[in-house]
Amino acid sequence: MLGKTAAFWMILASAAIAQDDDAKKKEEEAKAKIADFKKQLKTCKTEKDMASAIESLGSLQHPKILTELKSYLGKGGEATIAAAEMLGKYKKDKDAAEALVGAAGSLRDKESKVKCIRYAGDTEYKGIIPKLTNMFRDKEVDAAKEAVDSCAKIKTKDAIDPLLGLWKELDGIKEEQPGKNNGGGGIGGVGGGGLTGAGGVGQSMQDEQLKRKRELTPAVESALGKITGENFKDLRAANDWWRKNKGSFKDPE
Repeated sequence: MLGKTAAFWMILASAAIAQDDDAKKKEEEAKAKIADFKKQLKTCKTEKDMASAIESLGSLQHPKILTELKSYLGKGGEATIAAAEMLGKYKKDKDAAEALVGAAGSLRDKESKVKCIRYAGDTEYKGIIPKLTNMFRDKEVDAAKEAVDSCAKIKTKDAIDPLLGLWKELDGIKEEQPGKNNGGGGIGGVGGGGLTGAGGVGQSMQDEQLKRKRELTPAVESALGKITGENFKDLRAANDWWRKNKGSFKDPE
């Protein structure tokens, strides 16, 4: 018995040593990769060159490389997009996911912002759902849609109530036909005045609302379908199903 016990502990010790050696090897590889990256940066002449260097760095996943990639998220442009894409490959990683949604909240460059939201969803880390759902109201429709799509990738019940809430808001936007304003002239005008004064501003706001409704509604329906596995014909059907199943619903595997 003592012999078997001793052998068991020797196996465990050997496994621990091998694991430690493997971790040290990966750390050395990461350090070497970062050193090569720093050298490569000195030869970069364009933003495209820098993005290529970042992609090469991100081909190896390691906490040290993750930290290096995060430092490029706030710059905007191709470098940020490349870093975001590489970070999106860190599945279920809290640090990567939170860095991406954090950057999205501060970036002014629309494309970089949208891509950060997209790649945050690719991590599939559930903890960022509250931040993603806050982005449903982003003034950029593309950013709001990407937040909805990212919720669909993460597939957790925590996103269902916010998605239903957004669908309700969108459903409340009326589809008004242009040119039918008080029986006269153009919208916002009096007796043919056209788009003038507050009427023009009002029409612009209505157009933005209609754009949000038309682009976000299909995305919300798709997201709910991917999370729940159901195909809802309308908002009422979705709400009815959720009321019946909320207490027992489990996140998809």
